Amino acid sequence: MAAPNEFWLLTVPKEGQTPEATFEKLRRHTDGASQGYLIQVPSLTVGTLNSLMSLSEDMDKVDASIESVVRKVERQYAEVTPKTRDPLLVDAVPVDRYLPSFVWEHAKYPHRRALPELVQHLRQTVSETDDELKHLASTYADKTQKLQALKRSSGKGRGSLSLSPLEEVLSADDVAKAKAIDTEYLVTVVVAVPKAKDQEFLKTYTEIAPDCISGENGETCSPAVPGSAVKLVSDGEASLYALTLLKGRHVSGAYEGDSWRPSGFDDFVPRYTTAARSLGFVVRPFAYDAEKVARTSADRATLEQECDRLHASIVRWCRSHFAESFVAWIHLKIVRAFVESVLRYGLPVDFLTVLLVPRKYKEQKLAEALDQMFAHRHTVGLVDDEEDDGYRPYVVQKCHALSAAA
Repeated sequence: MAAPNEFWLLTVPKEGQTPEATFEKLRRHTDGASQGYLIQVPSLTVGTLNSLMSLSEDMDKVDASIESVVRKVERQYAEVTPKTRDPLLVDAVPVDRYLPSFVWEHAKYPHRRALPELVQHLRQTVSETDDELKHLASTYADKTQKLQALKRSSGKGRGSLSLSPLEEVLSADDVAKAKAIDTEYLVTVVVAVPKAKDQEFLKTYTEIAPDCISGENGETCSPAVPGSAVKLVSDGEASLYALTLLKGRHVSGAYEGDSWRPSGFDDFVPRYTTAARSLGFVVRPFAYDAEKVARTSADRATLEQECDRLHASIVRWCRSHFAESFVAWIHLKIVRAFVESVLRYGLPVDFLTVLLVPRKYKEQKLAEALDQMFAHRHTVGLVDDEEDDGYRPYVVQKCHALSAAA
C-alpha cells in the first residue's frame, strides 16, 4: 500500500515524441492510479561513460546518507515538539506542494558543473547539517538532563526518605514544621519510618533504647523527648518524622578499681540510632542547608531559561535545515535519475522526468500500468540490466517525502 507521502520519481524515453505528448500518454496510462507532474530538469553535464558508471555505483550510498540526515532532522523536530507542531515546510510550502512545483536551484547547485563535483557539493552541504545537528542535539540533551536531575532533587518527596539529602525531600514548609533545635542538651533528628510501622513508632519511640539514661536511684529511660515526634512528609513507602533527643551528658573522671577513667561525654544519639535501626527505623541527623536549596533554585531557574532558549533555537534550526537538506536530497535524486537514465536509454539525452504520487491503495496498479505502457521496450542503452530481478523498462525511484515521525 502506498503511504500518503510516497512519491515515485520516474524517467521515461520520449521515443521521438514531444515532451507534452509523452507526458500526456503517461498521464492517460496512470491517471487512475496516480497524480502526475512533469519535472523541469536543466541540461546537466553528461561527462564520460566511466564517470557515469563510477557515479552510478556511488549513488546508493550518497542517497542513503543524505536521506538519513533528512530523517534525523525530522526526528529531532518531532522530539522537541511532541504535542502540537507546525508542519515542516520547504520553500514556505508543505513538501507535497513543493515536489510538484520543483524548480532547480541554479545559484546553489550550478547545473553545468561536472556531475561528480555536483554530487560532492550536495553531500558536503548535508554533511555540514549533520555535524551541526549532532552538536545542537548533544547540547540540548545535556541541558535538559541536568534540568531533569535538578527537578528530581529539588521537590518534596522526590527521593528516598531514608537516604536522600533532606534538601531533596523537604520543602521550606516542612522544615519550618520541624522546629529543629541543636542546643547543649537537645538535638533534633529525623527518623524514616516504614509506612506500615507509623503507629508502632508513635507508640514506642519513647521506649527505644530504654537503658540509655540511668538516674541516681537506678531508674532508666530513653533519650527521646515525649511528644516531640512530628510527621514532616510521607510517600508510598515511608514517613519522615522530626524527633527531639537528649544529646547526652558529661561524665566526670573517676577511679574504677585501680584504673582512672577520664572525664568525657556520654553521647545518647548513637545508642538511640542503633536501637531504632534494629526495629526498622532509620535515624538521621537533621542536616538541611537552606543556602544550598537557594543555590539549587537559582541554578534551576537559570537552566530552565537556557533550555527554553535552546528549545526555541533548535525548533527554528530544524525548520530551516530540514528545508535545506530536503532540497539537497531532491536535487540528488534528480541527478541520480539523470545518470541512471543516460546509462539505461543511451545518448543523446531524450527522456522526461516525471513525479508520480500513487493514489491510496493503488501502488500495485500503478506499477502494472507502467509495465504495460513500456512492455514494448527492450534493454537498450549503455548498461544491460536484464539479469536484475528488479529490472523495469524505465527508471524509477520510490521514496517517502516524510517519515512516520513527521
